Amino acid sequence: MDDSDDFEVVFGNNSNIAYEKPVADDIKQRRRSLENELFIDRLLKALGVQKVSRSYPAESHEDLRLLHEQIISSSSPDHHKHSALYYLLKDLHKYSHQSPRDFANSSYLPGKYRTFIDGIWYLDRLEFEKALDYLTEPALVPTFPEEILYTLCRHAPDATLPIAYYQTVSPAITSGKVLETYCLTLCRVSITESFYFSRTQGDLNHRVLFEKLINFVHASSHGAIRATRGVELIGLPLSEEEESWFTDFLEDGKGSNLAGANDTLIMRAIATGRSESVLRDRRKWNGQKIDGVDWNTLRGGMRSS
Repeated sequence: MDDSDDFEVVFGNNSNIAYEKPVADDIKQRRRSLENELFIDRLLKALGVQKVSRSYPAESHEDLRLLHEQIISSSSPDHHKHSALYYLLKDLHKYSHQSPRDFANSSYLPGKYRTFIDGIWYLDRLEFEKALDYLTEPALVPTFPEEILYTLCRHAPDATLPIAYYQTVSPAITSGKVLETYCLTLCRVSITESFYFSRTQGDLNHRVLFEKLINFVHASSHGAIRATRGVELIGLPLSEEEESWFTDFLEDGKGSNLAGANDTLIMRAIATGRSESVLRDRRKWNGQKIDGVDWNTLRGGMRSS
């Protein structure tokens, strides 16, 4: 018999061990902030635990025993079950007779599983930088990679964190929601980088992401940031096909009603030298701002690019 099957071996004989109300309330609040699903929830569901949101956090000793029973009775491999117990011990180590490390050693939990659990434990606590230290470990086999990327994009305060995760782990993104969310996160850092990313995602996704990028620039706040992004957008090295998408989107497509759509088309024509008539009339625009970008800014941006 696996020693972890014995509740007392794992958690000790403290008859009061459970999640205290303030701790449980904090976990529930973080679950809500992460769109009603923690990463431990995903792990417990994979183990077949029923009614996960009611089972975790276990607010009574009896509930904790029941959760332990559901975990150990799972048909999943032992290292998966031990991983879940390791996570619970990280929560409850102050009340248990053994540390999470001691349990991991005694149950021979492989190091890569410990590292992964450490990562999602910090992720569930919204400690994103610490989580990334573990989740980008080269030895890890990516688990829940799209969900991790999406969570970092949506909730990490610094856009460089999900980008670092993506560049390190290189997850295959199959979800359109995750793909679009990551593309827009890239936009916050670099319009150009987001543009090149869109090119790597297949023909259909390429166009969708490219249009999202254009929309993002036009939806940006007014001022210097919007001006900078606008100059970057109109200076992109578009292929003939992308040029057609650009024009179609802003002229007749969903982007035609965006504020400044027509002005962007004019500026793109000027930037690429495709509109002699507009170039001849450029002086009448001199000093006038369009969507936060004036022609002096445009010419300066083009000269420095």
